Formats: sequence, C-alpha cells, structure tokens
Amino acid sequence: MRCIALLVVVACSSRSGDSTHPHGSGRTGAGSAAANTGAAPSEQECATLVTHAVTIGVAEQRQQLPPDQHPSEAELQRLVAELRTQFETACQRGSRDGYRCAIASKTLAELATCQSAN
Repeated sequence: MRCIALLVVVACSSRSGDSTHPHGSGRTGAGSAAANTGAAPSEQECATLVTHAVTIGVAEQRQQLPPDQHPSEAELQRLVAELRTQFETACQRGSRDGYRCAIASKTLAELATCQSAN
C-alpha cells in the first residue's frame, strides 16, 4: 500500500506543463471547468485522485494476493483518509496536466508515468 502513497506524491508533484500518458492527457473541452489549464488541482480533485490511486492499487493487489490478504473496507477508508492528509498540500501545488494524467490512469504503472515529462 505504501507504493500507492509514493505514486500519489509523484503524480501530484508533477510540475510539467506537458505530462504524457498512454491514454492521452484526459483533457476536456475548453468550456468545462476542468479545462482551466493554469489552475492547480482543487482540494476535491486531490481527494478524488487519492481515492482513484487507492482503487487501482487495491485492484492490482487483489489480483496478486490471496483473498485473506485483501484489505477490508475499513482499512481502505483509513488508507484513503491518511493519504489525503499526507498529500493534499503537495497535490494542490501540482500541475493541472499532472492531475489529468494521473486521474486518467488505469494502472499504477500508468500513474507512475505522469511525472515522466517533469
């Protein structure tokens, strides 16, 4: 699970204006609120990113570990809360493109690529 924490930090701390991602940048239309390219991720976006990272990390972990080693729902909630507390400030200082890349990730490996252009 600490691997997830590290990847959240990596994704959130991306300062590059052109993060690359295997599924594209995750950009939305110019008229949407998410198209605000100059703004750092909001508190809510950072919370969503942490939840997303935990979700994909746990999905990968469940494929590799026996069921008796899967985290409980309570453990997952504690992990999300802990990661939000630890990484919220760093995430909110990160780039919009880094956020878009991370939130579009479907695997932890993809999430790790979100800082590759940094």
